Amino acid sequence: MGSVTWGLLGPEQLASERRTRTLGLGATVRSFNDLAVPGLGGVWFGKQLLLATLGIAVAENLRDSGRRSQNIEVANAVEAMACRLALQDKNSLLPDPRLRGTRKLVGKDDLSFATVRRPSFYVTQPMRQATVQPLRALGLVESNGERFNAFRCTERGEDFIEEGFLGCRPHSHSVLHHLLTWANQINEPLKTSPELTRALSPLQPMPSRAREFLRERVIQGGATEAYTRRKAMDWVETLRGQMHRPIEWDEKPAMLDEPHWRDLHAGALFFATRDAAITLLDEIESHIGNARDRRLSLNGTFPGNITDKIESLREHSKNFLADNYQGPPRDEAAKFCRECTEPDAAQLLTNLLLREGHVLKLQNHDIVPSVAFKGSPVRQPEEARSSEEDGMETQVTQLIPLPEGISHRVPNLFLLNLDLHNELEPWLHPVNNNGGES
Repeated sequence: MGSVTWGLLGPEQLASERRTRTLGLGATVRSFNDLAVPGLGGVWFGKQLLLATLGIAVAENLRDSGRRSQNIEVANAVEAMACRLALQDKNSLLPDPRLRGTRKLVGKDDLSFATVRRPSFYVTQPMRQATVQPLRALGLVESNGERFNAFRCTERGEDFIEEGFLGCRPHSHSVLHHLLTWANQINEPLKTSPELTRALSPLQPMPSRAREFLRERVIQGGATEAYTRRKAMDWVETLRGQMHRPIEWDEKPAMLDEPHWRDLHAGALFFATRDAAITLLDEIESHIGNARDRRLSLNGTFPGNITDKIESLREHSKNFLADNYQGPPRDEAAKFCRECTEPDAAQLLTNLLLREGHVLKLQNHDIVPSVAFKGSPVRQPEEARSSEEDGMETQVTQLIPLPEGISHRVPNLFLLNLDLHNELEPWLHPVNNNGGES
């Protein structure tokens, strides 16, 4: 395998204003993603779910003993501690997308619960956010709503914790009991050990029984959602170890139903349009950032690079509309695409800016900076994706032989399947014949 340039998600480095351009398309994006792989959220390896379930269980036990605690606060603390122990344990500081806070956590030695639970200790976008949907979809938690703080572990969630930390008894106690003691002795540092580090570290695979348990949760059930996940899992299983040419959209895998393949294709066309819109907005932002008057007039001729991206957006929009997709997300997706095929460039940008407002905004007949404006080129087009759906977005996913533009949940499922086979580590960090990183 060729060399891989790593591009870790680094939310701890972001400014206070989160750079998420939803363009009013959040519900449509979620619909297409759920049609691709229902209930997966942004999960792509098992420890994300295990640590989140563990955090919820610790918070529940604290409340049962009369302590005030919130799931988010405790789960973030558990995840932060897992990443901190992993960073301390690593012999090499090679970047790894399974770790967050690689800069934020360096040099932080006060590991009391009182300190670790503070929002400033860890990152603003923990992996826990990617687990909100799958925790419920896989039956690991129950609640009356979708808020993470309302989650309670089910019997299956408790079983997952038991299997996930099977045989691990730091200081003669279960991992759950050990972390509960840490949280109760709020100003005392966590008693660490190599055994606890191995158990919590996102870099270490779950025990085989926990991996099998999670696989069953992903594919179980007779409902439509579970059936779709099961078929998608069958598909990515056939791709495991087969790094051949990318599949084209006219090559439907035999195990996928025609309606599912159509949903996946329409989603790809829609995502391409959405990303073309964001690329255009990024180009305008860069132009304004370099302009003396910090604005772009809608009256007159636009610079060539902006005109090119307007035309690209029109073409992607026409491709979606020409597909004549009739699935559930159609109405809002088609409405957006029609706005983006507007022949008058100034009106097209007006349509787009009315959906924006966070980074750029309209002021009379000018586009000017808004609250999250940077004014410099970004390395990749910014996605209209919720924090729950922040998957593993590095060049690694580009090595998976999937059709162009497919929902990020499919490569995430591919990686999750590797993890459940205990094959994720060598896939993320391939070793060449000389014993080094490829």
